[in-house]
Amino acid sequence: MSVRTTSTGQRTLLIDLGDVGKSVKGVARVQTSLAPQLAALAPERYEAVCTPVGKEIIDGLDLGIPIHVVRNAPGTVWEQVVLPTVATRLRASALYAHRECGALWGPRLVLHVPEDPEIRWRREPTSDARELARRRYSRTMMNRSLARSTVVASTNATLRDLEENHHLAPGRATVVPLGVDLDLFRPGRSVPDPRPYFFHLASSDERDRTALLVRGFARYRLDRPTGARLVIGGALGSQATEIERLITDLNIAEDTDLLGRVSDDELADRYAGAVATVQASPDEGFGLQALEAMACGSLVISTPAEAVREVVGEGVVLWAEPEFEAIADALRAASDGVDLSVRATTVNRQRAEHFSWGRAARSLHALLTAH
Repeated sequence: MSVRTTSTGQRTLLIDLGDVGKSVKGVARVQTSLAPQLAALAPERYEAVCTPVGKEIIDGLDLGIPIHVVRNAPGTVWEQVVLPTVATRLRASALYAHRECGALWGPRLVLHVPEDPEIRWRREPTSDARELARRRYSRTMMNRSLARSTVVASTNATLRDLEENHHLAPGRATVVPLGVDLDLFRPGRSVPDPRPYFFHLASSDERDRTALLVRGFARYRLDRPTGARLVIGGALGSQATEIERLITDLNIAEDTDLLGRVSDDELADRYAGAVATVQASPDEGFGLQALEAMACGSLVISTPAEAVREVVGEGVVLWAEPEFEAIADALRAASDGVDLSVRATTVNRQRAEHFSWGRAARSLHALLTAH
């Protein structure tokens, strides 16, 4: 692991790509989208660190900067040992990490916080002693890492959460919105499909509320027996058995497709061809799925998370409380609202065009190079 400096003596800026190739879909998307933009700004300065599972994906990005591959480690070990150790060996002047908690030692840290975990902890209270201890530990580590970092939030909603819940002084953090690949996610593309469908991008994270959507869809089908079907993309992981059983029990198997993991191209196709894209998560730090769907001109159905409201602005969105009856009502409104779909093709695309990975990278680069 050699140490680089530029001809003017400027030191390395290290990018954390530790979640690429893992099932952390939102964080990985941010890491792979920002890395090429950051690298292009100063290829002589940037380097990146990843795990073996993400190396092939990162090679495909053709970043043109040194990539350091380090054996995978649990989240806390990666944050508190791997990242600062690599950064220190490289004599990096700054480290960029998109995660909730950062290293308590090492070079200057620009910590881009996806969301405040306190929000989901309040929504999911527990009396389990081990879980309570884990949360106390995570809270302490996060507060300490925020105190030593240049803190970045993707929305004003997340910034307010950090200020209210982690003693972050007003003015200590910067808001840098995420972006969207407007060439990939665009209207006019879709997979040929004989019947209209609603699309939902799921994962192994129960917070996606895929089961809630399935129940809402089953209720919708009682009133619309020949209506749109449901297409679910993404690897369900530990949720797969439960979701498959629920679909069978509700007698909607013939009207539901589980695609499994989808490529970025197929994801964009599914967004563009859907009657509506459904996001059922009760809280978000940004709302990247909704933004990508809007870039494809899709009508969006979403629970009213504050950060998502901030991102979608005046976009064409049907808001639904995280209850299956409310989801069913929104599905009916989308199915019947041809005018909504037509408006969404133009209005939602125009809203998405306000967000740029290049703009985000330039803001982050300024923070990483600040003295």
